[in-house]
Amino acid sequence: MTSSEINPLHIAIAGGSIGGLTAGILLHELGHDVHVYERSTSALEGRGAGIVVLPMTERYFTEKGSALGEGRAGAADVALTLTNWSYVDQSGSLVDEAPTYNRFTSWNTLYRALLEVLPSDRYHLSHYVTGCAQSSQGVTISFEHGESRDCDLLVAADGIASTVRSLVSPHTTTEYAGYVAWRGTVLERDLEPTTAAIFEDAMIYQVLDHAHVLAYAIPGPGDSIVPGERALNFVWYRNAPGAEFEELMVDRNGVRRPATMPPGLAQDQYVAELRDDAEQLLAPQLRDLVLACEEPFIQAIFDMAADRFVHGRIALIGDAATALRPHVAAGTAKACADGWALRDHLDGGRDLDAALADWERQQLDLAQSAASKSRRMGQRAQFESTLVPGDPAWRFGLFGPGD
Repeated sequence: MTSSEINPLHIAIAGGSIGGLTAGILLHELGHDVHVYERSTSALEGRGAGIVVLPMTERYFTEKGSALGEGRAGAADVALTLTNWSYVDQSGSLVDEAPTYNRFTSWNTLYRALLEVLPSDRYHLSHYVTGCAQSSQGVTISFEHGESRDCDLLVAADGIASTVRSLVSPHTTTEYAGYVAWRGTVLERDLEPTTAAIFEDAMIYQVLDHAHVLAYAIPGPGDSIVPGERALNFVWYRNAPGAEFEELMVDRNGVRRPATMPPGLAQDQYVAELRDDAEQLLAPQLRDLVLACEEPFIQAIFDMAADRFVHGRIALIGDAATALRPHVAAGTAKACADGWALRDHLDGGRDLDAALADWERQQLDLAQSAASKSRRMGQRAQFESTLVPGDPAWRFGLFGPGD
């Protein structure tokens, strides 16, 4: 059935990040009347620095017959492939290496590529969804500034702190996992050539005592993927229990940051501690990368899994439905997969309630499987310290290794 043969639905998407954009594009192209509402006052940026690109993450672009971002001014491809997954020891010596051909990009690059696809009149900034109410006619959503909109279907893509989730899955809890990820990026050209060389065609891991760190190249300024013009992204998982976590997440201005400490706001004492530990514990190449980062930031790691994704004509997708720990590198891919599955179940003019019920069963199973794997990986690395360099079970993937 073509888009002209379906009954168009009025669909509102709360949250304009990658998951919300993907769902918005797919449902718009299916022929529905779609509007994406983003709370931020300007286009998003700086979310998460680097991301792993799984097949589902760039499926929209590959199904169009192009590489991710092809056709954008000045960039033929805005994701890059690194041949090897390499482990080093504290001396910087290679202890294991395997060709995995993982793909990487920056969050900003992927977001911009998607934003350019969705018609601009379908993406609304400064629209924070603060509430919603259902009736036999559909859903009425309310915005912070007092405005409201009616729709046939509300898709909540508003992240781990979703305001919509309390209606769909009111008993869902969000639990801190006991550790954080210190993150940062450095331009390749700002490192010594001998340091940068190890990152040229490999993602680098180092397994530490109750911790681990990884680094990989991502597009640099202008989305360049040319070696020497790229950026290098590091992620260092560090345990921070209880009161230590509470103190860590107070910024230099005394403001409590519940989930993310933005660049430049971490207290000097914690940045100094990070750098001291880099001097003491990291391989020389990873040490130099961390020390070269002027403004590292912090991402707290949480577990959250809604027990249902659908209530009436409201559906949760992405981190609003289930937050995956980053070790499986599938959080972005899962958000995209939720959108693709919703597109598939709404295609063909099916009864909306039946379509949503089938979609929910499918995506609940996927989310629970991925979340269980990501929790187990975090437990092994951060608390049991049983992560072994080269372990084939430690591979990225949403459906399975590499997928």
